Formats: sequence, C-alpha cells, structure tokens
Amino acid sequence: MRSSEVTTGRRVAVVLEPGDDVLGCLADACRQHGIRQGFVPVFSGAFRSVRFIAADSPVTDQEPPLPHEVTVTYTEGIGSGTILWDEESQSALPHVHLAVGVKNAAAAGFAGHLLGAEAHYTVEVLLEEVLAPAMLRVPDPVAYGIPTLHFA
Repeated sequence: MRSSEVTTGRRVAVVLEPGDDVLGCLADACRQHGIRQGFVPVFSGAFRSVRFIAADSPVTDQEPPLPHEVTVTYTEGIGSGTILWDEESQSALPHVHLAVGVKNAAAAGFAGHLLGAEAHYTVEVLLEEVLAPAMLRVPDPVAYGIPTLHFA
C-alpha cells in the first residue's frame, strides 16, 4: 500500500455537450486551466458510446490485464479517476473508471477502465487539482507491468 497527504488547489467544473469526446475534453480542460495533476471525484452523465477494457466472452485466465475492449451504446453512469502529467505527450492524461447502465436494456451494467466515450445529453465533471506531492505512473511488476500511481 502507498499513501500520501495531498495539497489540493483549484476545483474546475466541466460540462460536456452532445457529441464531445469525453477524454479529449477533460485533457483540453486541464490544458486550458493549467492543471497538471489531480483527481476526478465527480463524473456523471449520459453517453452515446463508451469503450472499456473488457471481454465479451469468457477468458481462460482473468488474472493478467485483458487485451480486449468492449463498446457499449446509449448509457448513463458515474465514475471517478485521476489526472497525471505525461512527459512524453506534454499533457495531462485522465485515467477514469466508469460504471454505466444501458438505458434500453433495463439498465444492464458495465464497468471498467474507460478507453473512450462520446457525450450524449450532457456529462458533468469536477476536476480537483493536486499541487503536492508530484504524482507519477510507474510500471509495477506485481501488477503485470501496468503503470500504477506513485507519489514522488
């Protein structure tokens, strides 16, 4: 386990409109407001489409990360995540996990790591800036090499 006290800065509210690319708009909002790292404590809305890391048929070994993705359409849901600075792209990258219900299927649920999404009616997000400590993604051999959150 890792933990650290954090010093927070500004809070920025973001409202996405129909057709907006969800992750792209969050990155744009970070750029516009100069946010390099933070948390996404509020993330809710309606989505035309959502792409998750997932499998739509059973896999033999569920322990390693899945190399598949699933697209779900016309959903509503909630999520949260982190935002960390990526040196390579020189941009803030959102890392969001989302749980959604398919509106036309009795709200059947899907959840997981968000790869991409398009806003339907509206998506409302609160970005909370973290001033210190520096937050990093470091490949973790215990987690199959997936970069996980660390504090500098």
